[in-house]
Amino acid sequence: MTLVFVKGQNAPLVAQQLRIMVEAAVAVDLSALLLTETGRVRSDGDFVFYNQPAAPGLTWLTGGAGGAQRVEIDLSAVPADVARVIAVISPDDRTTTFGSGPAPVARLVEATGAELGTFTMQGLSEERAVIAWELYRRAGAWKVRAIGQGYSGGLAQLIAAHGVDVEQEEPAPAPVTASPHFPGTSSPHFPGPGGQPPAASQQPQPVPEIGGPPEERLYQQVWSIFQDAARSTSALRSAVGYAEQRRDNEVGELLNDPRLRNSPETAAARAEADRRHDELVRRAEADRRRDVDQLVAELNGLATTLPAPLAAWDSPRWKDWRLPETTTVGIRVGDVHVPESPELRIPLLFRLPLMRALWIDSTGADRTAAVAMARSVVVRLLAAHPPGQLSVSVADLAGGGAAARAFDLGGALGGGPTTPVAATPQALSEMLEHLVERVDLVQMAIRAGAMPSAHSGNQDQIDGGRRLLVLHDFPYGFDERSVAHLHYLLNEGPEAGVHVLMVADPADSSTLGPLVGAVWRSMARLPVLSGDHMGDPWVGLTWTFTPDATTGSTAVDEILARLARQADGQ
Repeated sequence: MTLVFVKGQNAPLVAQQLRIMVEAAVAVDLSALLLTETGRVRSDGDFVFYNQPAAPGLTWLTGGAGGAQRVEIDLSAVPADVARVIAVISPDDRTTTFGSGPAPVARLVEATGAELGTFTMQGLSEERAVIAWELYRRAGAWKVRAIGQGYSGGLAQLIAAHGVDVEQEEPAPAPVTASPHFPGTSSPHFPGPGGQPPAASQQPQPVPEIGGPPEERLYQQVWSIFQDAARSTSALRSAVGYAEQRRDNEVGELLNDPRLRNSPETAAARAEADRRHDELVRRAEADRRRDVDQLVAELNGLATTLPAPLAAWDSPRWKDWRLPETTTVGIRVGDVHVPESPELRIPLLFRLPLMRALWIDSTGADRTAAVAMARSVVVRLLAAHPPGQLSVSVADLAGGGAAARAFDLGGALGGGPTTPVAATPQALSEMLEHLVERVDLVQMAIRAGAMPSAHSGNQDQIDGGRRLLVLHDFPYGFDERSVAHLHYLLNEGPEAGVHVLMVADPADSSTLGPLVGAVWRSMARLPVLSGDHMGDPWVGLTWTFTPDATTGSTAVDEILARLARQADGQ
């Protein structure tokens, strides 16, 4: 039976010999790429198209009505280091976009000719290249997923994003615009696995698959689970919406003729329409249940293997935790879920070093809860860094030092002095100026080749450690100069090893200028209260966020005490 796929839907593959074809209102080119676990080709030879018709396991062919192109795939011949195969369509006329005609249809067919699935790529607009199918390895088997991700920059932009060396033989394409296949939501977006959110001027790129060192593989596995859950949920909602729309159309046609509205034939036809609707929904929910069960099993398997900074506070990983010799790949700040599957709670992770400031949004929360959440994040950051490689400074002008006392981390910082605290506007200004000077000096050293950038991973050893500035109740106590300094630190600080964690309610800054608005937009938002919502960076679903709460728990205090003991060599 042929499956009618919706965007994000996946299914297991049994057949090893497959054929991909496409139908479109305009002449299109079909191509395919072999991708490793990093989401990139091994070499330019992994790109199959009309000028390079073969790669291991892939063959590009043309023929049949109108010279239609097809890609034949032998999954048994795909090299073991290839994790994904993506099929790509692009207009033969490079000035044509897919929004100028009917939606293209991608087909997946067995070598016997039996059709396995069709995928109509609805909602395209300015795209000049689209990923149609993705065949990927999962738990030792192959699966297929309908993608529908568009690139307005055309085929050159798409293949370059996957590591193919593109020769610029034509004028560069127009600036990239966001694909309507990835609509934004009214809620802020989570950062992607690399720590950066999809900007409005960028196409969301495929998530790197699992690869690299063990800790990196675990980190990427969590993000792969998040992506699969997002696409699976989107597929369920699309399938249910399609079933409801089809039933409404069928019933509407039956009721157009008043003479037949109450006839036995109409009643039978309505019952048949309801049956087809229920069958489509049942199949979609069964597919979703299969996906959720698999993802829950994967998360359960990860629970005992994730490094402590990536695990929940009640994880047994904290019991045998020791200060790391190198910085951990990231930290956990909470979990996310959707209403369809509350049992599937996915850890929300942030990569280290933090290349984007964290903003703990205290809107609607009491100050104690906001301070507790910030303290939890800071302790995780300390636990993720080697001894002496993270120094913390605190600004607390509105609380009379109450929040600062919660961050008395002197012992945890290696037996040094208590945490530097700014409790007055003058002290805040001096603290910000000191950090700005530090950024300037580090940038000069980087340009001179005396030290690597933050991305090299060696800066900690040369620089003597990173700096974290914890700001409470922004913008209380800030003047224009202080705001300008903060804005500079947010933009330039991460590359120089200076990072910011802010605890604030944006309502407090409603009377200030546009620079403050730029401050909010430059940070990754984390709400204090459970039940707040954010959008994912793949399909824009709204996810319910639950922070890593520590209310009633002594875990943070215990880890802080252990940090102090381990820093003292105990």
